[in-house]
Amino acid sequence: MTDEEIMPPAEDRRRRSRAELDAMVEDLWDRTQVQQAQIDRLRRQIAALEDEQEDNPRWARWLPYSAPPAAEDNGRHGETPLVTIACFVQYYNETYVGQPGSRAVAIPDCWLEHPGLVAELATLTYTWRAAHVGKGASVRDAQYWHDRWRPAFAERLVTEWVHAHCLADGHKAVGALGRRSRFEPAPEVTDS
Repeated sequence: MTDEEIMPPAEDRRRRSRAELDAMVEDLWDRTQVQQAQIDRLRRQIAALEDEQEDNPRWARWLPYSAPPAAEDNGRHGETPLVTIACFVQYYNETYVGQPGSRAVAIPDCWLEHPGLVAELATLTYTWRAAHVGKGASVRDAQYWHDRWRPAFAERLVTEWVHAHCLADGHKAVGALGRRSRFEPAPEVTDS
């Protein structure tokens, strides 16, 4: 389409009265206002959908089991990330324990007594959540988690973080001593 086809000939433009031009401008203004109102409404709807997804993250469609509860979930206000980690530990033990003799062993009940294990569980938990829950969930990240994060964690669990006794019979202190997390209240000091 050329400029000549778009623009009416000059003689047609000159023949319009001021009233006709004013009416045309008014019509264009009204249409613009309607379109702007529609755009504003769509922006509000998109923002509401984005907020809803943030407040109520959805599980990824490839996730076969319910995601473990998390402190960040709706209705769990005031809970700390330790709740998220504890729920993930239970989920992990129900889902990822492998064959006897393999490195895929259950996380022991004494996991809170091993600071290095707690620190690694925190990142393991939240990388799992990022890969499987919410609008940023990605099948590629989920596969990477299963291929890299989980096996490397399973290896370190049995070789670096806990004593073999912890895995079989109960806690045995080894390595760094248990630490109070930043989410736990400080112990009360008493004058003796």
